[in-house]
Amino acid sequence: MSTRKKQRLSCRVDGQTAIVCLDDMEIWDGADLALLRDVLNRLIQQDGFRSLGVDLTSVKYIPSGFFGMLFEWYESGLEIAVFRPQENVRQMLWFRMFFAQEGLDRFVLTDADVRNNSPSEQIEYHRRAFTGELLVGDLLDTDDLDADLEADAEADVRDGFLIGG
Repeated sequence: MSTRKKQRLSCRVDGQTAIVCLDDMEIWDGADLALLRDVLNRLIQQDGFRSLGVDLTSVKYIPSGFFGMLFEWYESGLEIAVFRPQENVRQMLWFRMFFAQEGLDRFVLTDADVRNNSPSEQIEYHRRAFTGELLVGDLLDTDDLDADLEADAEADVRDGFLIGG
């Protein structure tokens, strides 16, 4: 691993949270993601941090593997946050689906709004969240979901779309 790449990452501690700063990494490649994973793994396994943050101030594009890595740690019980993501990062599908804003520049990874819903309810929730029909933090109401599905089915029949026909 090159020294140049190592110098592109720095760490700081804020309370109980270890925050990795991606100094000038606007667009990542596989080596950048591997380096970040190694640093975060070290903070978890060697230093014992259970709360991690990644400062995305300069980042313009993030590979999908980054989210998968963070979500695995989240599912294992770690608190995951990102700081100061640029607008184009905040508009990425996975970001809109799984990050909730806490404060001015902190976004926490969470699936609390959909964790106890069926897969079809989760799909509907994410469809609404993505299209802006649902505010972050709104919980699904299955009566509303059933009514929406019935209305969609009636509209399909009215418009001549038949499912399974």
